Amino acid sequence: MNHLIKNHSRKLLANMEEVKSFEARLAQLNDWWGKITLIGKINSHNVASTILDDMHRTQSKFGELQMKLTCSLLRENLQKLVLDNTSRAQVAIDLLIRNLFERTADVGFLATDDDIRVFLNQPQATTEQVKFIENRLREYVKKYSVYDEIIIFDTQGRVKAHLDPNNQITMSSDPLITDTMLSDQPYLETFRHSELQADRRHSLIYSCKITETDQKHSRILGVLCLCFRFDDEMQGIFANLLCQGDHKVICITDAEGCVIASSNEDVMPLTSRVNYASDTALIRFQQQEYIVNIRDTQGYQGFYGLGWRGQMLNRLETAFKQEASASDNHQYAEIIDESDYFPQELREIRQASSDINADLGLLVLNGQIASARKNAAEFMPVLEAIKQVGADITHIFTSSVTSLQEVTVLSSHLNNAGFLASLAVDIMDRNLYERANDCRWWALTSAFRRHLGNPDISETDKRQFSAILTYINNLYTVYTNLYLYDLRGEILAVSNPREAMIVGTQAEDSTGFRDALREADSQCYSVSNFLPSALYGNRPTYIYNAAIVALDDTHKVIGGIGIVFDSEPQFSAMLAEILPKNADGSPITNSFAAFTDRKANILSIENNISHRVGEKLPVDDVYLKLRNGETSSSLIKYSGRNYVLGVAVSKGYREFKTVDKYNNDVIAFVFIPI
Repeated sequence: MNHLIKNHSRKLLANMEEVKSFEARLAQLNDWWGKITLIGKINSHNVASTILDDMHRTQSKFGELQMKLTCSLLRENLQKLVLDNTSRAQVAIDLLIRNLFERTADVGFLATDDDIRVFLNQPQATTEQVKFIENRLREYVKKYSVYDEIIIFDTQGRVKAHLDPNNQITMSSDPLITDTMLSDQPYLETFRHSELQADRRHSLIYSCKITETDQKHSRILGVLCLCFRFDDEMQGIFANLLCQGDHKVICITDAEGCVIASSNEDVMPLTSRVNYASDTALIRFQQQEYIVNIRDTQGYQGFYGLGWRGQMLNRLETAFKQEASASDNHQYAEIIDESDYFPQELREIRQASSDINADLGLLVLNGQIASARKNAAEFMPVLEAIKQVGADITHIFTSSVTSLQEVTVLSSHLNNAGFLASLAVDIMDRNLYERANDCRWWALTSAFRRHLGNPDISETDKRQFSAILTYINNLYTVYTNLYLYDLRGEILAVSNPREAMIVGTQAEDSTGFRDALREADSQCYSVSNFLPSALYGNRPTYIYNAAIVALDDTHKVIGGIGIVFDSEPQFSAMLAEILPKNADGSPITNSFAAFTDRKANILSIENNISHRVGEKLPVDDVYLKLRNGETSSSLIKYSGRNYVLGVAVSKGYREFKTVDKYNNDVIAFVFIPI
């Protein structure tokens, strides 16, 4: 940011209306001061020239102070903009990378699906077999709606099954097929135009070889390709980060700096390249000047994707326009003044302005005394006028500093707190969307559907159930246990060997299993309330359930699957991620965040030892009544300390908690000391 100020300060200041107004008013007063002084010199020969000289020096001090304040106004306004821009650029790329991390698990797991392996092992698949596999893939996409095409190739590049009826592909020589079969990596990630989706301008494809068994050198049967709905996902991310009519543009660029997604393609078209030397720069693009900020992804669980970056562009001519605040900022004046976040330099400028004006008052008083002694009555109006000018200048300094307080401390921190709270619930919704998908997809495992309905389930069948569950759980580590149960709720198999003692016991009603067993629809699922459960060490969590239906009768429920979400570390990690950080990456001292329900019951709390999960968070009821997707922020006193509080209510993600039957509002609270 410093190089931006050094090289472009006048250009930046020219687009800061508030600073221009401040400078114009001071220039007008300085001009008036000069005229008054000149009148005094011409008409008041009886008064010692030292008084006028002292007043001139005082005027010069105000001028020096004006330069300092202008620099501070420039720096703080720019810093506010850069912080906001970098936050949004960071979130854009990190939310995408989080999502794509889940896709890497999907492709590896689906490539080991027994039904797909059996299908590819057929010398010549029948129409009925193709229909069965394509129906299975269709069920998959009904749950994991982030895909718009799935293609299964044999080793010759022939299409054996796929989903999109508008895609006329029957064979492909796309290099990614051979590359996938030759690769030692668990999957390949490819972004470009591909004949796999020839009508698309680009595709994001996750591919994995399909082998006969899970053994390392097992025979390759073909290649699985999952085509991610990249443009659709980016539209959703951009919509959450920008307001309607916003002049800002968010982009995703590839490792070479080429734009691959843009919130406004009229301004920043795809394939555009913008060259700049640093992460914050002033650039000219298509006859407009923009302040641009670019961020690398922070990655997620070691996954960094293809080297993509988030980029935020803000048109210079509108970048510093201030939005009217809905709150009465004067009520926060005392809190703001106490804040350690208010720049010390600005405190000093405001104090220096008052001190100079006080000195000016003494000079005026001395001048009045001297004028009285020498009967220079004509000098009195000059002194009064200068005194008024000094008071007006001090008022401008004070009001400018106060306005800047509202920008740097109030507006910036309030916006940031609300943004972080909104980010927290968005991360949670996106995470739990995957959990709802997992339980429904695993319920369609053919081995479960084939044997769970047997009148007498053998021990061999139960061991097979457990082996499958264990394999799944080893891949999806956000669960402490997966288990199968029959129509009575008796637990028949578990994924976690340490939980083997619950086999043969009855699932608790509070797990939500009964609700799941009532629905044969493969799109339905149930979720327990966030309550302590013996299945989670008597700690509170969510347990997701889905019915398992017979392989030969999709209307016949034969049992169900329950998956125990490891809520404690997962929710804690989400909150820890959004907390504001010090330079070393540690949370700002005394900052904390929490998830609660609509009754303020704490689901998770991070960086605060005063409250526990299950207790009520002592907050005003007004926050608990916010609408879904609504965000609020304010300055409050909490436990004797001043905080900026950001609050946001969940709104769901894709179908999850929007068009499905699941209702469970979560509220995120972010407390930032000030």
